[in-house]
Amino acid sequence: MSPIPAREGRLAKKVALITGGTSGIGRATALAFAGAGASVVIGDVRERPVGDGRPTGEVIREAGGRALFVEADVAEKAQVEGLVGKTVREYGRIDILVNNAGIGHVSSVEHTPERVLKKLVEVNFYGVVYGSQAVLPAMRAQGDGHIINISSGAAMMGLAYASIYAATKAAVMRFSEALRYELEGSNIFISVIYPDFTATDLALEVTPGGGMETRTVRSLNPAGLAKYGEPTVRLGSPAKVAQSVLECVLRPRRELYLSPRLRFHGLLRSLFPAGVEREARRLKISFEQFLAKVSGEGLRQPDGPVR
Repeated sequence: MSPIPAREGRLAKKVALITGGTSGIGRATALAFAGAGASVVIGDVRERPVGDGRPTGEVIREAGGRALFVEADVAEKAQVEGLVGKTVREYGRIDILVNNAGIGHVSSVEHTPERVLKKLVEVNFYGVVYGSQAVLPAMRAQGDGHIINISSGAAMMGLAYASIYAATKAAVMRFSEALRYELEGSNIFISVIYPDFTATDLALEVTPGGGMETRTVRSLNPAGLAKYGEPTVRLGSPAKVAQSVLECVLRPRRELYLSPRLRFHGLLRSLFPAGVEREARRLKISFEQFLAKVSGEGLRQPDGPVR
């Protein structure tokens, strides 16, 4: 998808800052915003997307749009503050912040080392907090703004082999809810997006010796799915998620669930907990089967039957 240089588009004169905007959902969102006329600032630890390819900002500028890349690690508060400061100096304001940057990790709880645990929390949760803290003074000064936090369907239920990731995304959900209450009457809107399983080029780190290999999880992207097929749950495209993010800017909503099953998980957990547990087990088995197909080795099965 290429951005359209829509100078008079629906986001004309708006400035959007997107963390993790080099690859996956962030890249697709940057292109969608640029196509709607926004000036886009891309904050990421690398300029080129995972798996190589042309930098997002370069694609936007060559199509006639406005884009700026700023190297920044959202796990470092000073770097996030620098990213926001450079955006304000360059464009004079920040209308939209998309806290999208995130990492994943796949392994059992017992095989998750402390360094990985800390990194997941620092990037996936602290990064959202740091981004929000950094833009709020600018948004208050200009009198409005919109912060969009990308959570995950994993926040809705326990996800086997991605327990810490799911916990960080649940933290984003509750943080966003509390921040929304704090900002009532400020004209600064808070939205949370819950994508379902999405095929991106994000390489998820896997604990060595945990029964899986990094190359296994790299296959959870469009090329890998074309070669090996999909797990039981169908994976969506980053472009579709990006369009939902754009729609949330144009018509703000507090929460946006990108599949019907996610929308009802909270209700189902209260009324029919056994149904949610069955789905969690089904996803676990499906994931194990996919990993075994790709890597040639499955996860070590727990002792005893799974009920």
